[in-house]
Amino acid sequence: MDQLRAAIFGFCVGDALGVPVEFEERDTFQITEMVGYRSWNVPAGSWSDDSAMMFCTMEHFVEQSDLDALKEKFCDWRYRGYWTHDNEPTFDIGITISEVIQRWEFYGYLEKACDIEQSNGNGALMRILPLAFEVKKRGLVGDDLFDFVKSYATLTHGHIRSTLACAHYIYVARGLLEGDGFIVAFNRANAMLQQKLLAYPKEGKHFFRFANLQNTSRESIHSSGYVIDTIEAVYWSLLHTKSYEEAVLKGIHLGNDTDTIGALIGGLAGIMYGYNSIPERWLNELAKGEGIEDLIRRFE
Repeated sequence: MDQLRAAIFGFCVGDALGVPVEFEERDTFQITEMVGYRSWNVPAGSWSDDSAMMFCTMEHFVEQSDLDALKEKFCDWRYRGYWTHDNEPTFDIGITISEVIQRWEFYGYLEKACDIEQSNGNGALMRILPLAFEVKKRGLVGDDLFDFVKSYATLTHGHIRSTLACAHYIYVARGLLEGDGFIVAFNRANAMLQQKLLAYPKEGKHFFRFANLQNTSRESIHSSGYVIDTIEAVYWSLLHTKSYEEAVLKGIHLGNDTDTIGALIGGLAGIMYGYNSIPERWLNELAKGEGIEDLIRRFE
C-alpha cells in the first residue's frame, strides 16, 4: 500500500507543482512551493490532465471494465469535468489527445488514434503509471507485458515510439516496485528495450541517449512535450538527485512541459523514496486529497 500511495501522490504532487510554470522557459523562474495563477487560471494544488487521466485509468482497473469504458471516462473528463481538480471540463489537454477524444465523443469508440510520427507527444506516457502495478499483479513479462502496455498507449497515441517509451517507463517502475535501486532498474529497462527494438530497428536512434544519460549535460536535456524529450528529462533528473523533493524540483526547473515532467518524476521518486519523503506541506495543498486517497484504497 505504501508503494502505491507513494507513487500516486508523488505523481500528483509533481504535476501540481509544475502546473503554474508550464511553458515557462528554463532558468526564468523559481518554484519551491505550491503556487497558482501563473500559466493557468487555477489555484495552488491543482493538478492537470496528467493526473486526471491517470485517475480514470486507475478507476477502469478497479471496475475491471473494457477499453471502451475507459474511453468514455476520458470523454467525461474532457467535456464534463469527470476526475478534474474542480469538477469542471479540463483546463489543459494536448492536441493529439483532444483530437481523438473529440472523435470518440461524436463518432464513437471505434475511432482510432493518430499513428503518424508527428503524434509522438507525451500524452500516453503521462497516464501509464498504474499499469506498473497491474502488470506486477498479473505477473506479466516479456511480450505479454509489452502488448498490454501497447493496448493502453495506443488508445491515444498510435505510433510505436510512444508505446516503446511507455514500456520503458513501466520496465523502470516495475524494477523499483521489486526493490531495485534506480540505476539497476534503469539499466535493466535499457536492456529490455534493446530487445524490443530488434523488432523496430528504425526506432533505435531515438532511444540511443538512454545509455549515457548520467553523463549528459543539463544543456543537452530538452524538456518539451515530445515523448523522447520528456522521458529523457525524467530519467536525467532522477539520475542526478537523491531525494523526492530534489528530483521533482530539478525536473520542473528544466522548464517547458513542467507538469508532465514533474508528475512522471514524482511517480518514480515516490516509489524510490517512499510516501514519507513527499513534503507534507505539498500534500496538504493538493486538490481532492481525500478523493485520491479513496481511489488508492479501491485500487489496492
